[in-house]
Amino acid sequence: METKAYEHTTETRADPPPMKPQPGYPKSVPGILKIAEVILCILVLICASVVYWNHYGGGWVHFVGASALVITAILFIFHFLNVFSRLPGPWPFIEFMFYCVYCLFWTIAAIVAAFRAPLHSAIGATAFFTFVALALYLVDAYFMYRAWKTFHQPSGAYGGAGVTTTTTTTTYETRTQY
Repeated sequence: METKAYEHTTETRADPPPMKPQPGYPKSVPGILKIAEVILCILVLICASVVYWNHYGGGWVHFVGASALVITAILFIFHFLNVFSRLPGPWPFIEFMFYCVYCLFWTIAAIVAAFRAPLHSAIGATAFFTFVALALYLVDAYFMYRAWKTFHQPSGAYGGAGVTTTTTTTTYETRTQY
């Protein structure tokens, strides 16, 4: 007699939330932070554009303000439309790294603007708004760090909740017939 075992594994996953507008997100703390960051980026760009000071470091301030504006607006839209739930990857970690890099960029831009503030009052206003933007990006980086740590916990909001694995083993006994 010959014994054969057949194993059948079934994995069931809960569907991610649908991609649709989340009306509560702009009222949440991360949503309010992103809206304030976008507004500050616009203010930095306006104040930095009043005078021509690109050869004094204004180009860097423009780059940081414009790139932060675009990327933060995209992140806000992705969160608002719940796109991250459909994309693969550790998005809390990726977003945390973005905020860490831009905290460094805002620090350099704020120092450059503060150093050049005596040249014109608009550059002084730019320095003020870059320091405020730096503070907001630091706060948002802290929240992204907390979200990333929650992501790594098994019962976290982004973790493997809703995954069920079922393994069925069937054993057959067969007889060889001649």
